[in-house]
Amino acid sequence: MKNFISKFTLLSVVIFVFSSASYAQGERELRLEIEKLNSEMSKAMLSGDTEKSLSFYTKDVISLPNYEPMLNGIEAIKKSNEEMKKSGWKVVEFNPTTLSVMSCGEMITEIGKFEIAFSMEGVKTLMRDTGKYLTIWEKQKDGSLKIKIETWNTDKYPATEEKE
Repeated sequence: MKNFISKFTLLSVVIFVFSSASYAQGERELRLEIEKLNSEMSKAMLSGDTEKSLSFYTKDVISLPNYEPMLNGIEAIKKSNEEMKKSGWKVVEFNPTTLSVMSCGEMITEIGKFEIAFSMEGVKTLMRDTGKYLTIWEKQKDGSLKIKIETWNTDKYPATEEKE
């Protein structure tokens, strides 16, 4: 019986070590895939390619933007993007940085920070901001990832002046 318990314990340790390494490898691969998608999404945003930008979202996406009401569905995001374009608001720099990735089944949570610069009609200088975001990616049937839920907010309230 002792021999069986020793072998079972050894087998359990071996399985744990290999499954932990596999889990870490899977998380690294997911992070690289998400960073690639973020880069592609940033390029689409900077070029003003709305259709390409929307291709990163599920049809039933929920977006929780900073200083705006919740957006439900891809059409709501499309409408919001069109309204921003009409207002003269244009992103000229966007740099997301993935800080962590955690997976649970078909859902992957990404936490990150961003730096953004944008121009507005009638304003001569670029406006800059930093913030943080949380994105929940959903694995699709074909293995690709799409954004299911997103939220972001700035690091400082825009009406406050910077202290030196």
